Amino acid sequence: MRHSLLTMLVVLLFAPLSANSSPLTPSFSTREGAGERLHNSYVWNRERMLLHRDHPSDTVTAAVAAIVRDADKRLGSPAPSVVNKRTLPPSGDKHDYYSMARYWWPNPDTPDHLPYVRRDGQVNPEIEGLDRPNLDAFEKALRTFTLAYFYTEDDKYAAAAWDVLRTWFINKKTHMNPNMAYSQVRLGHNNNQGSNSGLLDGYSFLIVPDAVDILSASRYAKAKDIHAIRQWFTQYLQWMLTSPQGIKEDAAENNHGTAYHIQVAVYARFTGNDSVWNTYSNSFCTQRLEKQVLHDGRQPHELTRTRAFGYSCYNIKHFLDMEDILRNAHSSSMVIRTPSLRTSIDFLKPYLGKPVTAWPYEQISDWSKEQQNFCWILYRAADIYPESDYKQLFRLYNKAKQSHYYYLIY
Repeated sequence: MRHSLLTMLVVLLFAPLSANSSPLTPSFSTREGAGERLHNSYVWNRERMLLHRDHPSDTVTAAVAAIVRDADKRLGSPAPSVVNKRTLPPSGDKHDYYSMARYWWPNPDTPDHLPYVRRDGQVNPEIEGLDRPNLDAFEKALRTFTLAYFYTEDDKYAAAAWDVLRTWFINKKTHMNPNMAYSQVRLGHNNNQGSNSGLLDGYSFLIVPDAVDILSASRYAKAKDIHAIRQWFTQYLQWMLTSPQGIKEDAAENNHGTAYHIQVAVYARFTGNDSVWNTYSNSFCTQRLEKQVLHDGRQPHELTRTRAFGYSCYNIKHFLDMEDILRNAHSSSMVIRTPSLRTSIDFLKPYLGKPVTAWPYEQISDWSKEQQNFCWILYRAADIYPESDYKQLFRLYNKAKQSHYYYLIY
């Protein structure tokens, strides 16, 4: 039974599209509960995931056990929602996502502490009372239940994942409006409207297309829900492309522009917007990667930050996401077009395993954490550059537990 299910899944995932089918417009049955595949992989390495499930290593086995334990603990818990925040946004609508800018603090020089002032790299704890924690909880719950379902094929996890999706995107009482007009607000600035930086929060939605694709195989999948989620992203994408925040973020020349570009590309592909997908997938290499990385691998915009090593890793992680997105869509790999991805990694490589004092730029905190993040960059990049020493360096310096979920999606 299990072997036949896996065989059927492989056939469905890799069956060629007919001559009249659009590779960007997935079809699904209108029958309620029809667990039909959407035939798309977005950021996660689905081919690798199928191999992991069919031939699990000890590491994968440990990671699956950990994700199942986490999923079991979450079963029965209320799904995260934007309506759970303690403070309403300026709109007065609890369905509007509301977050505060991470590095903006009360002004010590004014009686009302306004306007807030920037302290780069120092996180204001006030962000915890709004929607950023709710969005983090949404992302983790959806990822946990989706992976538990994929690796065990137990529908109870799919049911829980669909509850998370319906709560956040569909249910009238709990849904989020499809915009981030009040994201990363800087109090006392811009009439307390959101900032362009707030679109970074939306990167948490990048797992949704892969989750929906995987969960569409379950008996709890409903065509009307898949349609509703795609409609939500159609509206959200339109807001990203036309709002003042989105237009400004598109013009950003650092990790903000990178993350915006990737989100637009993925949401366009997910919603079948061929024109936007083609524009953003084809322009990423020249508009983002090659403009942001110098010939020696430095990323000047990230190196000006107070957490320069961390933000350099953060942007490379996005570069790797886009490389996976292009490969999953059978588009031209960036690797064959430019050396910039590899040089950005190699610039950081000499500082792996070294104390923060060896780093010639600022890194005011989280040195050990960012070293581990760089190890994961090496782990992912080793598949792209098999002739490199990345895999050996990962094994030498990696301190993450064998149960880390990265082992299940890459």
